[in-house]
Amino acid sequence: MKNKLKVLICSEASFLNSGFGIYNREIISRLHKTNKYDIAEFASYGFVNDPRDKDIHWTYYANAVKSGDPRHKEYTSRADNQFGRWRFEKVLLDFRPDVVIDVRDYWMNSYQATSPLRKYFHWVLMPTVDSEPQQEEWIGTFLSADAIFTYSDWAAKVLNNQSSGKINYIDTVSPGVDLETFNVKNRKNIRGKFNIPQDAFVVGSVMRNQKRKLIPELLLAFRKFVDELSLTKPELVSKVYLYLHTSYPDMGWDIPEILKDARLANKVLFSNICKNCKNVSCNVFSGIHTVCPKCMNKSCVFPSVTDGYETENLAEVYNIFDLYVQYSICEGFGMPQIEASACGTPVATVNYSAMCDVIKKIEAYPIRVQTRFKELETKAIRVYPDNDSLAKIILDFYNLPDPMKNKIRMKTRELTEKNYDWDPVAKKWEKYLDELDNSGYRSQWNKEAEYMPEIKKFEANKSQNFDIIMNICQNTLQDENLIGTKRMLDMLKNADYGYVQGSPTQISAFNIQNTYQYFDSIVSNNNQAENIRSENTEIEEDFIVYSKLKNQ
Repeated sequence: MKNKLKVLICSEASFLNSGFGIYNREIISRLHKTNKYDIAEFASYGFVNDPRDKDIHWTYYANAVKSGDPRHKEYTSRADNQFGRWRFEKVLLDFRPDVVIDVRDYWMNSYQATSPLRKYFHWVLMPTVDSEPQQEEWIGTFLSADAIFTYSDWAAKVLNNQSSGKINYIDTVSPGVDLETFNVKNRKNIRGKFNIPQDAFVVGSVMRNQKRKLIPELLLAFRKFVDELSLTKPELVSKVYLYLHTSYPDMGWDIPEILKDARLANKVLFSNICKNCKNVSCNVFSGIHTVCPKCMNKSCVFPSVTDGYETENLAEVYNIFDLYVQYSICEGFGMPQIEASACGTPVATVNYSAMCDVIKKIEAYPIRVQTRFKELETKAIRVYPDNDSLAKIILDFYNLPDPMKNKIRMKTRELTEKNYDWDPVAKKWEKYLDELDNSGYRSQWNKEAEYMPEIKKFEANKSQNFDIIMNICQNTLQDENLIGTKRMLDMLKNADYGYVQGSPTQISAFNIQNTYQYFDSIVSNNNQAENIRSENTEIEEDFIVYSKLKNQ
């Protein structure tokens, strides 16, 4: 009997309630239950002896170390170490996977493309494509992957178009939603709990308070709706509210300022959570610390990553809303939209990026794009939605008779069940792995060592830069096609220009000696990894030992 296909999945720890953590948990747990594969998890933000890993019944490699650990300085010396860079090769050498899967952003997993052990595993990526075009370096990395899955059909179209169909796109595997927790609940009871009038009309949004989330624009669009309503039904204006489940203070918008600008201080409700008794409530803005209505301590704050709502409480918030709005310059997916629709709350979302999928799959209201612009930091096209378009959507929905609103509510839940159930998502991953397994694919971890020769160095001469890099690609890396990759072309350009620009404000000198240093590190890393691999050297670090003890 052949050995099981060995699958290493790299992402945020599966016990975390982040978007990546939840996706990781839902997929790994289902694949593990099939008993078809040997599964391992490489967990960013997970620690050795982490009490949160008690429900992990597959091989578990922790990536993080705590601040008092003597290795913490090394861990924090590079930004991508938190995503696994510093331990990736050690995990590979211990687990020896046939397949490596990573469902994260480009900057979280791009280091895997240059691993000295890259040739020993089948590499599958699922990048979060939130805008077009994708940077050329990113496309180059996606082309080097053996397979690409996407969060949305829109993302698949972007990648296929930009790579002229050369990326090995397999399927769209959008995140699912916990359909049992996020469901249609008794709105009357929930509004009573949150002290919201039963006859109120509530437009809501759940979003992190950050630059790309257009909270000021959302307030202005709601202001337009209120102004329109006051012209025809002024007696009803007191019964309409905007509800924001967001964080403050944060690295985003100044909430008091934008409330003042939009003249909505008494019309916007905010979620609160008590740091003392964990009671959840809502109120108009009255400071960052308010009195808890349950324990009467001044310990209520805005929800955040550290003081967040439990999923059951968040599902209640979605059920308060009559209409949910997703308002941002782009989205890789935009999970709150689907959580809201699972609760039967109709959705209005911007007609751009992954939000286009949501419009199509749950029949959400499309918010017209007003302006497209190229963002300096990302070089990608972002958008500003049309506030008039959103204001009209809110007003039109408000004016619908209640039976029609309820019909749309039930239809929204039905379409969410059809398109965003976790089981079919996991089945798509299972289908791909089964096809790979049935093809007989297995990695060649036991083959003889393949050492790289030292690089022959020449005197610096800009006219020979191309020949030097070509020679290294041919004779040391033994792949002359590398010269056409974005990484090599950038290196040649930098050597010719004499500088490298890391950001709009960061420029450093660069010459052929820097190129030699880069290739020397590739040779050194390859030969060291090959030596450990071919000699089956055991790695005795604590996170490796812990993974074995946990398995036992």
